[in-house]
Amino acid sequence: MTNLIIDLNNLAFRSLFICSGYGSKNYTFNNQFEIDQFIRKISTDISYIIRQINPSRVLFALDSKSWRKEISIDENDGYKANREKNGFINWNNVYNSITEFAEILDSNGFIISKIDGAEADDLMALWRDELIFKQNQNIILVSADEDIRQLVSFYQYDVNKKCFATVFNPDARGKNSSKKLFIPKYFNEWLNEINNGDIFNRGIDPDKEDFIRLRDSEKVTLEQIDGNYIALKKIFCGDDGDNVPSIYSWLDKNEKTVRITKSKADKIINIINAKDYLDLEKKSNIIYEQLINISGKTPSFKIDERLNRQIKLVVLSRNVFPENIVHEFDNEVQEQLNKPNINSQNWNMNSILDGTKYTKNNDNESSIFKEIDNLNSELF
Repeated sequence: MTNLIIDLNNLAFRSLFICSGYGSKNYTFNNQFEIDQFIRKISTDISYIIRQINPSRVLFALDSKSWRKEISIDENDGYKANREKNGFINWNNVYNSITEFAEILDSNGFIISKIDGAEADDLMALWRDELIFKQNQNIILVSADEDIRQLVSFYQYDVNKKCFATVFNPDARGKNSSKKLFIPKYFNEWLNEINNGDIFNRGIDPDKEDFIRLRDSEKVTLEQIDGNYIALKKIFCGDDGDNVPSIYSWLDKNEKTVRITKSKADKIINIINAKDYLDLEKKSNIIYEQLINISGKTPSFKIDERLNRQIKLVVLSRNVFPENIVHEFDNEVQEQLNKPNINSQNWNMNSILDGTKYTKNNDNESSIFKEIDNLNSELF
């Protein structure tokens, strides 16, 4: 069984960028016409991805105000405090539109996951653990955000059986660019192996069909990555997009700020032979020594406290999240999974928005979106 888990906020802002030519003064989303266009563009983009993969189950994760904003960062103003919003856009209308669209999806029977304090990435991590480790099902996580790639993994639940968590980035920009499916170790071998089957099913694994369909789509390439390494790299190097500094920065002899870079992080990771963030917690003293060796200076912070801060800011793991978020997810998960699976093969913009004010019966502006929805849009 293949589950499609979509970061709704990430996809919505991608649609916003395309719909409005983000940054221009032409679109402010102060009027209903522009909001209608935005909603129909999200519907078009999402329905195309759903049809492209044809999964057994579709789930949507939504952002809430992040619990990480309460974490103090000495080096700057805090988590995501560097985010500047386009002043021309009515953001209240944009956020309200995303909320309304989530309600439309919910009314159509899709699983909508939102918990106060949790980001969509957090919820996708919780769903990854639930569906792989407990349900032994395959997952395609949809997001253009690099953070989510740390969830790429596999789980061997029987002698010869594995399930996989992959990440699909549908954002292909530029003439020769491609959409990417990020995959873990053993995935290619599993996808290409011949199954033993009978004359009726011809040995075709339905789970593989979903991945093969995506792999063989136009401009989709597979790239093997190590999800744990991505998390380790972010712990040491930080994440400028989220205003997370590197684990350590210092002034050189010219009073220029130097920070832990990828090459320096790789050196430390290799020395301590770290496989995941738990290895860092066990070897904090060695890490501290390496920071001194690399910088030629003695950090003023306590290494255990700094590691703990970095892990909370960048690692996607239920062991890191606040207990109340994990508890609320666990209480709701079975009810969500009990929802009937939707046959989404023929979903399109009009079927998603059917019965709402966003579906129009006359041949005006909305026909543009109908045309896009029926074609393999160049925007993908």
